Amino acid sequence: MERKVLLDPKVLIKFSNLYLVAKTVVEGFIAGLHKSAHRGFSVEFSEHREYTPGEDIRYIDWKVFGRTDRFYIKVFKEETNLKCYIILDISTSMDYKSTSLTKLEYGTLLSAILSYLMIKQKDAVGLVTFDSDIRTFINPMSTNPHLHYLIETLEKIEPGERKTSIGAVLNKIAQNVKKRSLVILISDMFDDPALTMRGISHFRHKHHEVVVFHLLDPSEIMLPFTGDCEFRDMETGEKLVANVLDVSRAYRKILQEFLGDIRKSCAENNVDYARTTTDNPFDYFLYNYLGKRHSVING
Repeated sequence: MERKVLLDPKVLIKFSNLYLVAKTVVEGFIAGLHKSAHRGFSVEFSEHREYTPGEDIRYIDWKVFGRTDRFYIKVFKEETNLKCYIILDISTSMDYKSTSLTKLEYGTLLSAILSYLMIKQKDAVGLVTFDSDIRTFINPMSTNPHLHYLIETLEKIEPGERKTSIGAVLNKIAQNVKKRSLVILISDMFDDPALTMRGISHFRHKHHEVVVFHLLDPSEIMLPFTGDCEFRDMETGEKLVANVLDVSRAYRKILQEFLGDIRKSCAENNVDYARTTTDNPFDYFLYNYLGKRHSVING
């Protein structure tokens, strides 16, 4: 069924109450989700059992049928004590915008929405913010007062230092996450992909599940400028004057290589990867991500 997208970022930014934004998005798009997709972050495959006539055929494992010529159902267990850490990049490059929201504002709203969603489904959520170092570290809890505390913290977030070192900071965070958890990284990923993946691999080595939400501004992809422009590196402050026509082809080639390296590395490390731009409606992005995740879980 085709969904009507109403929760546009440029509309939601008019809300002054971050809790209300999270509630609006979650209760809006959850209404259209099957329960299992709603619980897409915390449903884990457990075992097979033989199919009983009358059961939902969507859960038949057709791969097993192909091997055995018998019908088996996938059984799932709900991880009601799931722990999740939302790791939000607040470095200066996240403060860029060509639309109604900066990447940091989009990431902050997305963090609030995810917190509301998971606490609503009884999971524990924590929050970590970073630039060149860890700036906030809030351990996961699953209570409503904790949700309000998380959202109050998110409302006070300001852009951090110019420099960032995603890989080194992720290694540091991983040392502090002891129990097996779901780790959601929200970042523009502007750092050396190899170093970043070393940090992500540290989580995978400790058996954490990792999801990367890669945020970009539409202009960072399209480079929709003309003539001579001054480009400024938001993390180093370095400036460069160049004609867009002269640099656009090389820029797009480098960008595609950068994006390809990240996507490939995530796939090789069994890390969920989803990229979006700051003009993409939150409900559309999350609905599609959770839908795909649900499809993977159900084979």
